[in-house]
Amino acid sequence: MSSLPRRAGLAVAAVALALGLDMAAPRADAAPETLVRENTRQADAIELALQVRERQQSLSSLNRLADARDRALLGRKAVLAQYGYHGDPDAVVAVLPLASYSVSAGFGLTGPLWEAEHGGQDFGSYVGDQIVAVAAGVVTEVAYSGPYGLRTIVTLPDGTEVWYCHQDDVSVYPGQAVDVADPIGSVGSTGNSTGPHLHLEVRPGGGSPIDPMDWLRATGLTP
Repeated sequence: MSSLPRRAGLAVAAVALALGLDMAAPRADAAPETLVRENTRQADAIELALQVRERQQSLSSLNRLADARDRALLGRKAVLAQYGYHGDPDAVVAVLPLASYSVSAGFGLTGPLWEAEHGGQDFGSYVGDQIVAVAAGVVTEVAYSGPYGLRTIVTLPDGTEVWYCHQDDVSVYPGQAVDVADPIGSVGSTGNSTGPHLHLEVRPGGGSPIDPMDWLRATGLTP
């Protein structure tokens, strides 16, 4: 029997793993026709996933261009207002991470969706929506991080770490200084995620997380 179906299956599995697709392997004793049919089905699924991914990336690029245009037209005060701050632009301390969102899973929840207590606040949104820095700091990490998916960590001057998780893509790099409301990436559903959202964590001194909603409210914001 030819090894072509088996080699094709291994190639399909490798691409599926890279895309995060869950595809069960056919039985080892399956007939060659069954293997070819199953590999064709999986290849079609991967092609569709690649097309969706490409469209999501195109949407993210368009959103970034639109955001840059809006910032140029509106001015800093109006941009800050989009992210929940309505005071003096020179006195801004923090803003909300998204211009539009729905509050979902909160801090400290437990259940089958999490391995431990939920260490952050989830903001439901759409894939490609712009995420901004809630406070000024330095980007100290941009990487895939297991259940957190694509994560950006910004460290504030007082040592507080702000984690932005499950991103679709990023627009910053480690070592980059970011100001309040600077774009840092876009909403996604990478890692342990049931749908597109931003998982935001606030960790004073880089230690245990605190409730991000309390931290945001303490700066005068109303999430």
